[in-house]
Amino acid sequence: MKRARILLLTPNLKGVKDGLNRIQPSLGLMTIAQSLINNNHIVKIHDTALEGWENKVDLGSNKVLIGQTDEEIENVIREFNPDIVGISILFSNLNESGHTIARIVKKINKKIWVFTGGNHITNSLIDYQHNITHPGDDIPLIKDLEDPNIDLALVGEGDFTVVDLVNKIINNQDISKVPGLLRQVSRGKYFNNPSARLINLDNLPIPARHLVNMEGYFDIGAFHSAKSRSNRVLNIMCSRGCPEKCTFCTTPQMWGSNVRWRKMDDIMLEIKNGVKDFDIGEIQFEDDTITARKKNLIELCNGLEKVGLPWCTPNGIKTNYHLANQPDMFKAMYESGCYQVTLACESGVQRVLDHVVNKRLKVDQIKPAIENAKKAGLLVHTFWILGYPGETFSEMNQTIEFALSTGADSFSFSILSPLPGTPIYRKVVKENLWWDGKSLNDLMFRSSLVKVDGFNDPNQFEKFVNEANLKANLILKQRDPKRFAFKYGKNANEKSLIKQT
Repeated sequence: MKRARILLLTPNLKGVKDGLNRIQPSLGLMTIAQSLINNNHIVKIHDTALEGWENKVDLGSNKVLIGQTDEEIENVIREFNPDIVGISILFSNLNESGHTIARIVKKINKKIWVFTGGNHITNSLIDYQHNITHPGDDIPLIKDLEDPNIDLALVGEGDFTVVDLVNKIINNQDISKVPGLLRQVSRGKYFNNPSARLINLDNLPIPARHLVNMEGYFDIGAFHSAKSRSNRVLNIMCSRGCPEKCTFCTTPQMWGSNVRWRKMDDIMLEIKNGVKDFDIGEIQFEDDTITARKKNLIELCNGLEKVGLPWCTPNGIKTNYHLANQPDMFKAMYESGCYQVTLACESGVQRVLDHVVNKRLKVDQIKPAIENAKKAGLLVHTFWILGYPGETFSEMNQTIEFALSTGADSFSFSILSPLPGTPIYRKVVKENLWWDGKSLNDLMFRSSLVKVDGFNDPNQFEKFVNEANLKANLILKQRDPKRFAFKYGKNANEKSLIKQT
């Protein structure tokens, strides 16, 4: 069996010129890399945004492109001399930079195989398949595969299917039966094998952190949490999947509806190795629903007590899971080192939760959950989304006022992002709800793409949301200055609050 040289890349990212742009190691690429290493291949991971962090190209409208120049990326590829290049595109706003990488690869050597993977391509396929089965809906092109510089894509969970793909490519074998394979047949026509869902996560390798520039991420210190306790963060996932069906979220399509946990021994080994190898000061769990299976969570807490590091849940947890036993659950989290939970509330209007978001949450369950967490000793950060299609101006104001009344410590009011693969995205496309001149290429933090009731243009709405964030996140300073200082630090100012939340 031949060995392949595989270069795994994450593209330059679009960011806010005057804002905090978050960046952290890719858990997906590090896991895939270790799977390939375990199969005797030679692997390099390279984050072009990280390595070119100081290079910011002004895109106008307070937006910048962060990352390496084309020449620098070309030098990296030439120096490694790969047989295969994999490009991870997590969100659609990375797509343009991903295609730039593909073009550079083929400029160097057209014989290098180029494939893409990640949420973006998986969700693009979902939209394509949905529209085929819904007469009257336009069938979209999968634009990634219309690019002649991209040979194929892998959709779904690629931790092991990528090994199958690489083995077949490097040994000149037929790749047509590789699970999750997606290729163009002709313009607008594609060949796809069903992706392989990992029923059991026990065989997942520990992510290959030794292949990434961890010190680079630590120096920037812009990990996922709204306000980290340390710059030296270990980001980790214990589980995959989510049983919810929120209309704005891609998680169930990408990871499935069944929540699957890794072996606790593997999780704790990853944490202990990370702490030892990188002098970790904080753990951030990226699970989509880490509290869904309470038994596993409590087992994790028991292990974390022995580690003795602060940790948090920046990806958000369901607000109304285990309501009857929430006080005990939050207490166990606090006693094991958890300093903050993020509750995914989304809206303060029941009609919006029920009929727009499809979220199984009652508005009157939000305040008790916040109170339960605070009584256990936890800081409480909350997620809210404004600008859903069909949400009225009055309902947005109701959400803001309700959020301010909940007693939460901090708030992230986000602008709805119509992510491919979701019902909301398909609604936006079908009804052409984009602001004039806006598209998925403009997708980024607090960027308004979709028309909003009560506003004439996206800039007006973005200003409205920024003002809501500033107003909300000053409440704690007024209500409890000591708690505010504990959360943000003694020197926090108004400008920093917008960045941190």
